[in-house]
Amino acid sequence: MVNRLKVKPAAIMAAVLAAAGLAVGVGPAQPSLASSCGVWRWPVKTGSDADRHKVNKTVGVTSIKLLVGLSAPSSFPDYYQKHRFRGAERHTWQITARLAQFRLEDDGDIHLVLKDSSGRHMIAEIPAPGCVARASLWKAAIKAARANFTHQYPVTTSWHYVHRKIIIRGLGFFDEIHDVTGQARNGIELHPVTRVRFP
Repeated sequence: MVNRLKVKPAAIMAAVLAAAGLAVGVGPAQPSLASSCGVWRWPVKTGSDADRHKVNKTVGVTSIKLLVGLSAPSSFPDYYQKHRFRGAERHTWQITARLAQFRLEDDGDIHLVLKDSSGRHMIAEIPAPGCVARASLWKAAIKAARANFTHQYPVTTSWHYVHRKIIIRGLGFFDEIHDVTGQARNGIELHPVTRVRFP
């Protein structure tokens, strides 16, 4: 005789809500973990790529204007899934800008839209520490930057609109041009972000 475990519908619903990151009666929980980590150029996005030791250790203080004016790669061969393009991707950049909006992405990144006084814009991304390999030279810095940001603002999958000065540091990264909020005309980003300050 087979024993069949009887599960109440309420228990099933609670399990479903828990898996979705929701608690019964308390509304949405603050997302803290990625539904899945990213894939495309992920080692480069998290500083665990094959060229990580070639990144210049001197921080370059720059501006959105100068970064969005750089020449972007004409294509992204498979080699660059784990390697950095010469130039901007082999530098750590620091800019002072206006944080316009942010949200949590499906891959766990906190997606920041940065703007300057002339309306130029670009993206910065703070990866989830759990999605950053131990090989990353910036794992501790990414974790600290994320903690500093989330200490200032709760992060959810909805857009949050702000108007606040931010000093932000991160590695240069070129993304493919696609339909994503805040993307620079040349696809340049600070990704991963390694430091966040709110003066």
